[in-house]
Amino acid sequence: MRDKTLHLSLLAFVACDGPSASSGTPDATATDAIGAGPDTAPGEPDTTPTPQEEVTPTPECVDDGGCAALSDRPLCNVAAGVCEALPPGHLIGYRDGAASSVTLTRIYQPNNAIESTDLDFHPDRDELWVVNRRFEVAGLCSQSNPGSARCRSLGSTTTIIFAPGTEAQSVKTLEDENSWHFMRRAPSLAMGALDTFATCGEAATGNFEDDPVTYIGPSLWSADLEIYAQPSGGNGSHLDMLHETPWCMGIAHERDNVYWLFNGDAGAIDRIDFHEDHGPGADDHSDGEVHRYLEGFVTRVPNVPSHMVFNPDDSFLYIVDTGSTRVIRMDTTSGRRGGALSPIWEPLARSGTMVDVFAEEVVAPGTLTEPSGLALHEGVLYVSDHATSELFAFDLAGNLLRKLATGLPEGTLAGIAVGPDDRLYLVDMLQGGVYRIDPR
Repeated sequence: MRDKTLHLSLLAFVACDGPSASSGTPDATATDAIGAGPDTAPGEPDTTPTPQEEVTPTPECVDDGGCAALSDRPLCNVAAGVCEALPPGHLIGYRDGAASSVTLTRIYQPNNAIESTDLDFHPDRDELWVVNRRFEVAGLCSQSNPGSARCRSLGSTTTIIFAPGTEAQSVKTLEDENSWHFMRRAPSLAMGALDTFATCGEAATGNFEDDPVTYIGPSLWSADLEIYAQPSGGNGSHLDMLHETPWCMGIAHERDNVYWLFNGDAGAIDRIDFHEDHGPGADDHSDGEVHRYLEGFVTRVPNVPSHMVFNPDDSFLYIVDTGSTRVIRMDTTSGRRGGALSPIWEPLARSGTMVDVFAEEVVAPGTLTEPSGLALHEGVLYVSDHATSELFAFDLAGNLLRKLATGLPEGTLAGIAVGPDDRLYLVDMLQGGVYRIDPR
C-alpha cells in the first residue's frame, strides 16, 4: 500500500513542474539546463572555456629609439623585439664590426696637416688636449745649422679643444717657446694632478743631435693657460724635467707627480717622480727620482707611439709593446731594488734599477699587427692598431670582445682616450684630426 502512494506522489510532481503534456516539448528552463552540460545545475552560468584566438605580443622595441629611456637596456634586439644591455666593448660598436656599424665623427681638423700622436681629457674642465708634432724632416740638427728645416721640425705643439664635439666647441693651438728641447717630438701626453700634464720625447737628446749625450726625458707642464706656453725668460714654461729616458714612446700618470714611461732606448719601463716642481722656466731637478723596471723586455718601433695606462684599482700598468705585437701588464707593487742606474745626467734624490718585477702578457702576439693606442674603461682594454687602423676591445684576461675596422688609411691610429661622455676619441697621425666613435 505504501509503494502505491509514493508512485502517485511522483506523478503529481511531474504533472505540476515537468513538460506540458499537450505540447510535448521542453520549456525554456529545461532547454537551458540541458545545454549547460552534465556538471552544471539548472539555472547556473556556463563556465566551460571557449577557444581563444592566439594573440601576438607587442614588441618592446623596433629600433634603439624604443629603448632610449632604459639606461640599463638601451639597445634594441630588433629580431627579438626586446631591449638589451650594451655588449662588452660597446665603445667601438654594437653590431658586426664593419665600418658602417659606427659613425666616425670628425670633431677637429687643422688647416695644415700635422702628426697628432696622443690626446687626453682634462680631469676637471671640459677640455680635450691633443699633442702634435711636425712631420719629421730628414737630416741632422747640429750647432752649425740651428735654423735648418730639420731643427725646426723637432718641436711639438698642443691643441686644446674646449667643449669638444658640441656647438660651443672652440680650439686653441699653443707651442712653448723652447719646445725644441722640452717637448721634442712628443709621442704621448698624460694629464696629471693639480692642473698639470706631462709629455716625453721620441729622441736621443734634447740638445743638438750631434751631441753624444742621451740627455732627454719627460717634462712636467702647467695646464693653466696663463702659465703654459707663456714667455719665461728663454727656458720654456715647463715646470720640471728629468733626462734619463731617451727614445720615449709613451707616458702614463699614476698619482701626484709620478709617471711611468716607455723607455725605447733601454727597452724598459721607467718610473719618474718629479716630487715638487721647480716652477716655470727653472732647472732644479735635485728632488727627482728615476727607477727602471723590466729592462730589455719591451721593444720600440720608430715613429709608432706605445701607449700605457695605469689602473688604480689593481696597481697594474698596462703597456702596449708595439715591437712584440702584444699588450702586457706589470705589477707596479712588485720588485725590489737592484743595482745603480746608469747613466745619470743630473743630481737626483734617488735612482736605481728594479729586479724581480712581475709582468705578464695580456694579449699575446698574433692578434695585433702594430698596437699603439691604449685606453681602459669599465674593465675593458681598447687598443688601436697603427698598421691596420683597426680598433680592438679585450677583457682584462685578454679575451677578444670585438673589433672595428675604422675604414681610415693604414698608419692613421695612435693615441685613444675615453671622454666624459663615454665615447672613444682618437687622433689621426696622417692629417692631425680628432675623431669620435659614435656606435649605431
